[in-house]
Amino acid sequence: MFSPGPRACQVAAIIGSWLPWGVICVGSKSVELVCGAFGLTAEPGASLIPVSRGAMGRVWCLDLGAERYAVKELFWESDEESVRPEVTFTAHLESAGIRLPGSLPGRGGRFLQELAPDQGGAWLRLYRWIDGVPVDLADPGLAVQIGDLAGRLHALARPARGAVDPWYDTVPGPGTWDQLADAARGQGAGWGEAMAGHTGLLCDLADLVTRMAGDRLVTCHRDLHPDNVLVEASGELAVLDWDDAGPACPGRELAGLLMFWHVHDDGTADDAAVQRTLAAYRAGGGPGRLRDEQSFGMYIAGRLNFLQAQASVALDPGAAPEHRAYASSEICDTLARLPMPSLISHLTSLAAATLG
Repeated sequence: MFSPGPRACQVAAIIGSWLPWGVICVGSKSVELVCGAFGLTAEPGASLIPVSRGAMGRVWCLDLGAERYAVKELFWESDEESVRPEVTFTAHLESAGIRLPGSLPGRGGRFLQELAPDQGGAWLRLYRWIDGVPVDLADPGLAVQIGDLAGRLHALARPARGAVDPWYDTVPGPGTWDQLADAARGQGAGWGEAMAGHTGLLCDLADLVTRMAGDRLVTCHRDLHPDNVLVEASGELAVLDWDDAGPACPGRELAGLLMFWHVHDDGTADDAAVQRTLAAYRAGGGPGRLRDEQSFGMYIAGRLNFLQAQASVALDPGAAPEHRAYASSEICDTLARLPMPSLISHLTSLAAATLG
């Protein structure tokens, strides 16, 4: 339900060293704290139940009986000014028919609430609850649905405001991977050898990353991963986790979507699904096009920056054990799913034939 976005990962080494696991403790007192922060009434029997966690934080279901809400506990310090553009943008999309968990304000009309230090010191967001189930990537109809959704998102997107976050179009230096692999092996971390064996591929992928300054930029979700999409009872797709929405090139987000949704664990693409998604994207009004292999630069930059950030957490002896274990598992998964340049070229050719 969470994505590994820049705001969490760029400070992951710092956050991991002091943030305890479970700032919100399940119990009636915690329910009252959350309800108090957002002006809700905690009726008898109300509960706060953990739903999921990721690199950025954790989601809880606040069940008040008649109403349910999603409470997001952030793993990093935030501020109201950075939250407001996301709230405005998602409200615009929601009014246009995009299904998503709308943000709800709390005390003083603020969408970001901070609990006092003696209450755990957590940073909280509140959203309308969306009932749904995870997407089934084996569903043959899903390719059309996600293509149509991405097309509508990009057609509705507003012109970008501000600069592109370097997370999406710059990568760590080539010596980074050998340094991290050596440090991991020095600590006896199992992923050290795996990273050492991937340094050549990591450098080859980094060569495809270019800046987005010359591209047409709009406000994008920037992490349209299957984990961030639910299927509602109606069959509609709902998009979660808008924390990292911001400037990006539609074509580059589309390229990343193909990687996330239509590449098998063995590194091969489902060509038919790719073509269905691209056709539905174009029919949905999507303006993005994959010009060449560099169109995958945003996807690659995100993967490599995430890999470096998680390695920093995994190697930090002062980080909470839960965060180190989570980071280690993410490192192994990311390394195993790195795309080969031949796959990128193949997807680029498919896109050229479908989108023109």
